[in-house]
Amino acid sequence: MSNPIDSPPAGPLRVEFPKGPHTVRVERSHFVPMRDGIRLSTDLYFPEGVDGPLPVILERTPYDKSTHRKADPSLPVNRMNKAWYFASHGFVFAVQDQRGKFESEGDYLVLHHDVEDAADTLDWFSSQPWCNGKVGMIGISIPGAVQIKAAQALHPALAAIVPQAAATGHGTAGGTMARFWLRGGVQNLTLPLWCHFSGSRLFYRPSKRLSREEFLATADLFDPAPKVGTYADMLDPAALPRMQLKPQYRDALMTLPIVDICKVLGSPPSDWEDMATRAPMDPWWDGGNYLDDDTRVDAPALHVNAWHDYGVNETFLQYQHFRTKAESPLSRENQFVIISPLAHGTAEEVSSETIDGERPVGDARFDFWGTYLRWFEYRLKGMDNGFPGKTPRIQYFVPGLNVWKSSQEWPIPGTQRRRLYLSSGGAANTRLGDGKLLFEPADSTGSDSYVYDPADPVFDMSRSVQLGSFDLRELEMREDILVYTTAPLERGLEITGSMRAFLHVSTDVPDTDLTVKIVDVYPDGRAFGLQEGYLRLRYREGFDREVMMEPGRVHEVEIDMLVYANHFLPGHCIRIEITSSNMPNYARNLNTGGDNGRDSHFRKAGVTIHHG
Repeated sequence: MSNPIDSPPAGPLRVEFPKGPHTVRVERSHFVPMRDGIRLSTDLYFPEGVDGPLPVILERTPYDKSTHRKADPSLPVNRMNKAWYFASHGFVFAVQDQRGKFESEGDYLVLHHDVEDAADTLDWFSSQPWCNGKVGMIGISIPGAVQIKAAQALHPALAAIVPQAAATGHGTAGGTMARFWLRGGVQNLTLPLWCHFSGSRLFYRPSKRLSREEFLATADLFDPAPKVGTYADMLDPAALPRMQLKPQYRDALMTLPIVDICKVLGSPPSDWEDMATRAPMDPWWDGGNYLDDDTRVDAPALHVNAWHDYGVNETFLQYQHFRTKAESPLSRENQFVIISPLAHGTAEEVSSETIDGERPVGDARFDFWGTYLRWFEYRLKGMDNGFPGKTPRIQYFVPGLNVWKSSQEWPIPGTQRRRLYLSSGGAANTRLGDGKLLFEPADSTGSDSYVYDPADPVFDMSRSVQLGSFDLRELEMREDILVYTTAPLERGLEITGSMRAFLHVSTDVPDTDLTVKIVDVYPDGRAFGLQEGYLRLRYREGFDREVMMEPGRVHEVEIDMLVYANHFLPGHCIRIEITSSNMPNYARNLNTGGDNGRDSHFRKAGVTIHHG
């Protein structure tokens, strides 16, 4: 659990786990052969002064393995210098450029080839005299997703994984639909930014088939990556610490058709055209080996994420899949989850004064890196360190109470479903409207309406629940957002688990979107966004079919609100927001029933939410 520090000095504190006793030697650019002859460049970090074969911890990444070499190993452990950290504790750390990326040969196709390439890499480690035959994996985001893929290889050497924020490896397992940033059948519109900065399929390299020695003699004379800048270049420094895009990037994301966004950005070749235009169940996705209900897996796993990650829901679905369907009893019994209060890729950045977006959540310290080390020592070195006996299966932070909790089961035992009901006098538009959220059904029926205009969508990255918990009061003044709020709570109410929204909706167009957000309203009026669900209404009957709306007819719609944990304190209110757009988290629906990836024309949508 959390690890307080005695007699803390002033200022926020983090949990720091000390470096190990060993100095570290780096061997760069080993070429690991794949079954089709392609070679993947791999850096190795060896601990000095350790006898005998050693276990390996592997990261496979599209983000340039050389960043680990350039990281300062003297700094407190973090995602960039973890290679030095684990090697100093007696592991060989390996970091590999994925196929077609940076120094590795082949062609890059996003999230493809990961099962076979992982299996071939594990074979190579198993054949090395310095390897003890046990390999673990770690990594965040795509390097997390490739571990979900590696577990599909059913390789005997894969003894432990730490998939961090690994939703991009998820398909339809557990009944969701999250193939590479698709949610509710809609593309996450930050994806073309990822394609611009990180998704290039084109790299310039020295001639193929050079020996390692020949390659090293010339490697530093070449810069293989496209010169597109960094993610920091797209942010408006005047808006920091909020994440606000510079005008040229915001304008690019407003481009129609959306398939042209990367052309407007001047991006290198990428897979954006396919990702922008393929339907959720298009066979194109099948090559990605995404996790589906019938996918075979085998690997003990420590699943790590944060409540504001776009894929925290998939973390729990992956845990359940491995817990119930892994090939071996050993793997099924060695599944664990840790959930931080923060956002994508930042789970470990908790401190004694943690700020979640704009919301203070107190002392959220947790010994993440020490936990990872003990996990690998237990699984790869066979150390009897009590990890399985002393570590709860589920550890999660509860904002509001601002404490860590634990459970041996998911869903949390004792969880009860509570329904909340919408009510109004017909004018729930904006937070100043008359929308009410009730714990009992209203005595009468009613409805609220708004007009969604694709020319003026909700567009505010700086207040996205995928970045943290931000005050939404300003955004809630839009007329196209319906707002429903409970009376101040007399007693505290905790939510931990999954949520769903059941809405009755009519519209005057054949297709539009719905987004539903849950908000914690403080007594002083601050309204902190917690979680949201999103659905393109043509997919309301399933992601394998498109069923258009019948204009004027009331349709019942179910929206997956994902998972979250929050304690609403006495005096706080629970709030629900409903609208039809949320850029750039989701691409706009043009409301025509046509091809939202390739079309440019659009129409306004009149949307009515019926309640009672």
